[in-house]
Amino acid sequence: MFLGIDIGSSKVAAALLGETENIEAAASARHEADLIAPPGRHEQDPTRLLETAWGVVKSLPRDLRQKTTAVGVTGQMHGILLLDGNRKTLTPLITWQDQRCLEDRSFLARLSSQTQYPLAAGYGCATLAWLIQNKCVPSEARCTATIQDLAVAVLCDQIQPHTDPTDAASWGFFDLEHLKWDQNAVKAAGVPVGWLPEILPCGARAGMLDEATSSDLGLPRGIPVAVAIGDNQASILATLDEPERQLALTLGTGGQISAVLPSNARLEIHAGQHSIDTREQGDRESKPAWQLSAECRPFPGNRYALVAACLCGGSAWRWLAESVNCWLGELGLPALSMESLYQRLNELGLNAPGENALSIQPHFLGERYDVSLRGVIKGIDLGNFQLATLAKALAKGVFQNLRHMLPPSAVAGRTQVVASGNALARNSLLVTMASEVFDLPVLLKEQREEAACGAAMLAKQLATSCQS
Repeated sequence: MFLGIDIGSSKVAAALLGETENIEAAASARHEADLIAPPGRHEQDPTRLLETAWGVVKSLPRDLRQKTTAVGVTGQMHGILLLDGNRKTLTPLITWQDQRCLEDRSFLARLSSQTQYPLAAGYGCATLAWLIQNKCVPSEARCTATIQDLAVAVLCDQIQPHTDPTDAASWGFFDLEHLKWDQNAVKAAGVPVGWLPEILPCGARAGMLDEATSSDLGLPRGIPVAVAIGDNQASILATLDEPERQLALTLGTGGQISAVLPSNARLEIHAGQHSIDTREQGDRESKPAWQLSAECRPFPGNRYALVAACLCGGSAWRWLAESVNCWLGELGLPALSMESLYQRLNELGLNAPGENALSIQPHFLGERYDVSLRGVIKGIDLGNFQLATLAKALAKGVFQNLRHMLPPSAVAGRTQVVASGNALARNSLLVTMASEVFDLPVLLKEQREEAACGAAMLAKQLATSCQS
């Protein structure tokens, strides 16, 4: 057995894979770790996160756990917490959803100008720089970690957490070409260089399972534990059978499209990654969206993944359903169940006219590259503003937004879109529009706990390399 653990934004999951990478057992639980915080801030209790993770592992069948030969861990990217010199947590986990860096509207612009790295709110190094500038760092602080890096350190009983390129790159100040921290950028931001965790190669052995931990979790003592991997890359690992020929599409609250690139694309993609866009707003609007939004991330096998994420994916679709119920209420009519509403919207959208001037840009929450963006409905005339055309235009707009966030070269030559997420699984109109926009067949992959499975697949690779 190969164990994968995923410490996500709302739940923890664990999966045991067999030799053929079939799921032999899986379990999950909501961690309820969110802490009360001021508006715009998002923090979670790291103790609660880890306790939930260990509880989920122990809920897997004991006889299968005892056959585990390696452990892989993944979790929510970008987030950061501070530790003292003995691995004691000094702060909550400040997650990827945290917006404190936007409280001073000039902070990120100044930081990007100082470091020559584009940064967004919620990125670990931006959060760390904010904490230092605002004198919010505990005096005992000696190092930093993601929640998954801390989990690996606990499993191996190591004082200093390690990280891998997939997680390190999500923080910022990461040299994509040489896969290491950019020390000049770190120093320019006022961050102590020694606070950032040591970077190990993706899939490398972080350590061996500690005796006390193995006894508590019902796992064999001394099995290897892989350095943690980011949940985006773990999910792609589990989702794509031919990573360089397929696109990975996920639609949850937001939306994400990923394209794995061959290793020889490194220098081409690396070029311009650290340039800062200092143009005026009018010039920014003339740039293709992908030049502002596509993010290059390390990927296992000495490869890279181009990833584009929109803030409104499935939530845009829910917005339409909730708006319909709102209109019904304002007319004094009873609301419909969300299930029946979605069913009707799918039926209407699938039967809407093929040619229609109506289009929707679903930037309802802005985008990471421009938080000021808002949704736009265009092409309205006296005969096309109907629920059928609205449903079709919105579904199409979600995927047009994602496609525009990737460079055309990343989409060219792909043979299939492999999709996951409840929004796609339950709405045939969304699947149809995804296929139309990307001009590719869409395969809905029914895989449970993709990120945990990806971590388990990495654990299998580690076990194989240890045996050889």
